[in-house]
Amino acid sequence: MSDGSFTFLDESVSPGDLSETGYEENKRWKILTVDDDKNYQSSLTFSLDGLKVSNREVEILTANSATEAAVVLSQHDDISVILLDVVMERDDAGLRLVENIRNVQGNALVRIILLTGQPGFAPRQDVMHQYDINEYWNKSDIDHDILKSVVSANLRSWKSMYDLDQARAGLQMVVDASRKIASKYDTEAFVQVVLKEISELISREKEPCLCVIESREERGNCEERIIAGTLDQHDEKAREVMRRFRDWIDEAHTIKTHVFNKNSSVLYFPIHGENREYFVLVDSYESLTDYHIRLLQVFSENINSGFMQIALVNQLSKLAYQDAELGINNRNWLLRELEIMTEAEISQLELLVVELTDYDSHAISFQQQSLVELVSMVFNQLSEVFKFDPTAVITRVGSDRFAVLYNKQFPLSDDLLVDISSRTYDVNGYLVRSTMTFARIELSQLACFPADQILHIARSLLFSARENKQQVVTYHPLYREELIRDYQILGDLKAAIDNKEFYVALQPKCDLKTGKVVGLESLLRWEKQDNLIPPSIFIPLAERTGLISKLDAIAAELTFQAMKEVNQAGFILPISINATVADLIDPDYIQLLIDLIEEKKISPALVEIEITESQAMESYEEVKPILDDLHKAGFNISIDDFGTGYSSLSHISQLAVDVIKIDISFVRHLQDDPASQQVVDLVMRLAELFDFSVVGEGIETKAQRDALLERGCCVGQGYFYAKPMPTNELLVWLRNNRDIVSE
Repeated sequence: MSDGSFTFLDESVSPGDLSETGYEENKRWKILTVDDDKNYQSSLTFSLDGLKVSNREVEILTANSATEAAVVLSQHDDISVILLDVVMERDDAGLRLVENIRNVQGNALVRIILLTGQPGFAPRQDVMHQYDINEYWNKSDIDHDILKSVVSANLRSWKSMYDLDQARAGLQMVVDASRKIASKYDTEAFVQVVLKEISELISREKEPCLCVIESREERGNCEERIIAGTLDQHDEKAREVMRRFRDWIDEAHTIKTHVFNKNSSVLYFPIHGENREYFVLVDSYESLTDYHIRLLQVFSENINSGFMQIALVNQLSKLAYQDAELGINNRNWLLRELEIMTEAEISQLELLVVELTDYDSHAISFQQQSLVELVSMVFNQLSEVFKFDPTAVITRVGSDRFAVLYNKQFPLSDDLLVDISSRTYDVNGYLVRSTMTFARIELSQLACFPADQILHIARSLLFSARENKQQVVTYHPLYREELIRDYQILGDLKAAIDNKEFYVALQPKCDLKTGKVVGLESLLRWEKQDNLIPPSIFIPLAERTGLISKLDAIAAELTFQAMKEVNQAGFILPISINATVADLIDPDYIQLLIDLIEEKKISPALVEIEITESQAMESYEEVKPILDDLHKAGFNISIDDFGTGYSSLSHISQLAVDVIKIDISFVRHLQDDPASQQVVDLVMRLAELFDFSVVGEGIETKAQRDALLERGCCVGQGYFYAKPMPTNELLVWLRNNRDIVSE
């Protein structure tokens, strides 16, 4: 039936039938297959042809690269399942597409199934969690029947999550719309209207005495209180009226209906399912006529509907604004509170957002009941931390996140948060370690921002904390400006790649004894409308957004062109170029180097590939065989920023390395910092032990040069000798200093 605002389903419709009602009756499932192997993709399409799930047919969309898939996804926002090849135009093309879907498009519902024909490229378990991937299969293991079963299961999972998401959104809309009509859906305001209307119905020369009693039964005890009326519940007259009406109240409770008398009547309104009743006491100075009694009876039907509506709204509010698993306030509640807070309230509060960093791995390992138990234990721990702040409210804003609103005067130190960030819990007999990351926001700094944007900023802070391996991160006013700046620069950077706004600057490497030039380092530079964008700004941004591989490919092409020009000018000098692990494990990048050597007719012995120590060690197993192959092909290998990472002697000795470069941070403090001196001495001993060459970076003074020479380092670079220069300037510099160019 319908009351004009809500539509209630007939009880004969079972929950299982809901997906087949309404506008979705003829809607087809949408599945996207992304694979550069068109033959395999055709076999997938053939296997799924004619598949029906819940009486709905399947529509199959195809793409043959991550780029094509991004276009398809932008055109179809109702794709349920993606069958995604891991290795396509790039080894990590599939994972990058997943990151785009989850973090850029914000699509958390679509089910993603990774497929690969190369088991060696199987993603690690932590990668599966990080990118929110639902399933992973080797192509050789998934046959016709398994494919249909896997797709059907994921379609049903998607539908369940979609329905839940839509239901939550609908509940919130209903509750918010209802609360705007405060006079009808707020108990206090509602009963005031009731009393006013009853008074007018039976009005005489003198206003009747009216009051509303709420009776609530809890744990076998019945409590009564006056919630509205012309009498104060603490007055003696109110107590006298209650005594006089006692028998009639009990009678109304017993017979479950109204009790009418000539001067005194009790209107009875039960709230079914809540162990609560309302009694409206009507004490008239004149006897009520049958006419007035009938008016009260008719009006009581409206009153009863009003009480039931209020009870319904309260139930809806509980569903929309409370977490079903923990019974505490949820994200919707927090958003509402942040929106209605006054500036004075905001100025007194701080927001702490807490993320369980290993939630996804626990979700795979434990059943739902145990997972809820773990989350509940974390909630109890947070409650213990804030037990001395009576104003603190803990909300659950995601399956793996809490948010705490508390008084900013509460003494909550970062040290305390770090101390509780990693704890072991006993979950149904299993010892489970759970770690937390914290983001702190003083709300007055974001008072002018919408509530949802505040939570987005908090989530971004948590991401930044994880990236930088921090347990606690605090918002500062410049953070959002940095985000906006990065967003603008990212757009400019993408345009710069298309518009070829880059060039390379070459910095000489010199023999520290003779001053002769013995090599060059190629450094990428970005010139935008005659303005140089510092590498310290665009390189980290490119690394975070996956554009660094494109920049490194551009840098390689520009470097080889510069090498050709330098060689043709008569200067045969080796040049080093920077590369990342992502570059080295990309066959296209390696092929690019080989093609450039052949095209420019340059000996690979003149090319030195630099990789940072931290990347080399973090990806040792992947990088080692690639460096071996490059070394065999004639390339030289250099470890950059040496001393800043955590190299294992066994690892560094096994890498095909020719040169290690002492990081600028040690060279800068070499004269007055014993720790820097010890690092440099250690590097020199390693070089002697493993037959490495050593290059000192960032030499700016004669004293730094002499200190390096004293410790046995014979090659270096820095402004003491020459700054990085575009190719044309370098050639002029080399010609003017021809006598110091090594032959």
